Amino acid sequence: MRNRTKDLLTLLISLFVLGGCTNPSGIGLDVDPGDEVVGVLTDTLTLQAVTLADDSTRSSSFSQTAFGWFNDPVIGKTVADLALAIGRPSSVPRIRPDAQIDSVILVLPYGIDEYFGDTLNQTFPLQVRQLKEAYTDGAYATKQWSVEEEVIGTKTVSRFAYKQKDSVRVMKHIDDKDSLVKDIPQLRVALSTAFFKELLSNTVDSATLSTEAGFNNHVKGLYLSIDESAMSGIGGIVTFRGVTDVTGIELTYRQSNGKEGDDAGIDTIRTFLPTTVTDSYTGTTYRRLASSIRRTYTADVQAQLESPEGNFETLYLQAPAGLRTRLRIPYIDSLKGRNIAVNKAELVVYLEDEPSGGEWNIQAPRLTLYREDIAGQRQPVPDGDSRTNGSSFVGDGRSIWYRSNANWRSFGGEIDRNRRRYVFHLTSYIQDLLLGKINSSEFFLAPAALADNGIPYYPVLNTGSRAILRNGETEGTKIKLNIYYTQVQD
Repeated sequence: MRNRTKDLLTLLISLFVLGGCTNPSGIGLDVDPGDEVVGVLTDTLTLQAVTLADDSTRSSSFSQTAFGWFNDPVIGKTVADLALAIGRPSSVPRIRPDAQIDSVILVLPYGIDEYFGDTLNQTFPLQVRQLKEAYTDGAYATKQWSVEEEVIGTKTVSRFAYKQKDSVRVMKHIDDKDSLVKDIPQLRVALSTAFFKELLSNTVDSATLSTEAGFNNHVKGLYLSIDESAMSGIGGIVTFRGVTDVTGIELTYRQSNGKEGDDAGIDTIRTFLPTTVTDSYTGTTYRRLASSIRRTYTADVQAQLESPEGNFETLYLQAPAGLRTRLRIPYIDSLKGRNIAVNKAELVVYLEDEPSGGEWNIQAPRLTLYREDIAGQRQPVPDGDSRTNGSSFVGDGRSIWYRSNANWRSFGGEIDRNRRRYVFHLTSYIQDLLLGKINSSEFFLAPAALADNGIPYYPVLNTGSRAILRNGETEGTKIKLNIYYTQVQD
């Protein structure tokens, strides 16, 4: 009996679906006035779509931030350099002329599971320079830093070893002896010993180095970039993160202890100049590294950026903080005032078929979706609100967050590689539109990081992913807003 009931229910739903697909109006199906309650699937609701430039943002808002050089043949070229502070240690080194510097190593831990580009045949010639201006916290990613010409560190990377299995073995001084230990995946770049010998010389006025501000104004900071003149291929974007006691500069040098006779000797001094600082009072971690991004777009992308009120068949989404897609529902008002109870609403967007180009041809594993209020301020849609109010989540997905710590999966946005699409669940959002609780019927799509447990509604720098979407006229290419609803009679 139970199986017969399920079969009957499946048959009824199938009939509704087939009936919905024949609707030519693009705004839903008429309901027989004689029926008290009728379930309807609207799968032809028209949406208009265009690519827009995303807003800039600050790297300090994220636990990891983008770096790299990516010449995407579809979207264009993105260059993401990295500016970082040289932090003042608790004991500032004063290096004498007779000192011997053994090593100066810049250490940058990789971000979590984020790389987009060529994974097989790509090398990256890295360069490190000193900033001409003192590093300042909170800079936007559009800031172009003033940098010295002299290169003080180089390294050619055959691939970014960013995966968790790519742990490294490094020499650490533990219990008065050097030991080879396993550490998290990280980039290590040797820097000029002569440069740091002069930078931290004992001839530098001690008053200059005695305060955080004085030290920062003296050392300025570092700038990591890729030598574009030596690049070939398409490159790629990776992320780096601030990790307390890891992100920064490891400095080891030897110098005399300044004593004479039997007491004379050589001291080995190991110093760590931190780029990430933890406030001892609040426990807050401050990551003092910032992406600096430049872009050049292809003609197809630029055409949409110059026509923000247009409607296009190919759509471009790009991180970090690059491109987003705006979707409008122009005929949603035709469903208002009809006592509609939305049982389910889902947005389905399809991937563009791109020419085969090797391992670089990877679409974003995750997208996010959000809206703007009447003041133009970004807001999450109700179904994807992962903000907190004290210890409680205020969005529809809050209960699943406590169970899995990944409530965005219930909201949607994860790539379906087999069906080449993304699906979002927007039931509360569409219901609020019909009830007039939300007045704007446009919303936005953009890439999001897999490692981000929240549902971002702001520009992101913690991923370098991109996606090319379709909005054609045929099945499997047209963006669809499917609404399952019940029309309640007065």
